[in-house]
Amino acid sequence: MRLSDIFAALPSRALAAREQLFRQGARATAIFHLTTGQVRLVRHLKDGSTATLHCARAGELFAEGALFSSRYRCDAIADVPSEIRAWPKSDALRRIGSDPALGLHVMERIAHQLHVARSMLELRNIRSAEDRVLQHLRLSASNGSDTVEFTRPLTHVAAEIGLRHEAYYRCLATLQDKRAIERRGRSFRLLPGTG
Repeated sequence: MRLSDIFAALPSRALAAREQLFRQGARATAIFHLTTGQVRLVRHLKDGSTATLHCARAGELFAEGALFSSRYRCDAIADVPSEIRAWPKSDALRRIGSDPALGLHVMERIAHQLHVARSMLELRNIRSAEDRVLQHLRLSASNGSDTVEFTRPLTHVAAEIGLRHEAYYRCLATLQDKRAIERRGRSFRLLPGTG
């Protein structure tokens, strides 16, 4: 059975913007497929601050760690109106264990998302905020395009790459002044010479 068939057979659930799907520490009962919208995974740290771990987008799985954990290790919050499908953990483990092709497909999806997460970690290690913003725009441009259109608020983009939104907006203004980018709202074009 294909993963898309499994998710198509599951009931969908609508989430309002800012609605919480699960809380950090809650019993892990399912993994999720995001049909539409965006869900942000946020971890609460001991010092009272939070860290955005991942922003799931339409077509992605999220909370896969729940398969091998008794508790969710972060909050899941819809950034915008979203639709999810929950795959109960016990059913997911049973099906993956009995169907090697399905197991490989799930593993491939998770590996792709891990690659994206590692790219985001690399970005956060770039010390210069301006260089970090420019590199993120380069990585976000799809398949050699010079244009990036964010569907989520730029404050969320800033949090994803580990910047306060004020610093992010300052960097965008500087990059525009240096003629490295053109900006219209949440749409950006990388100008020649930005590599």
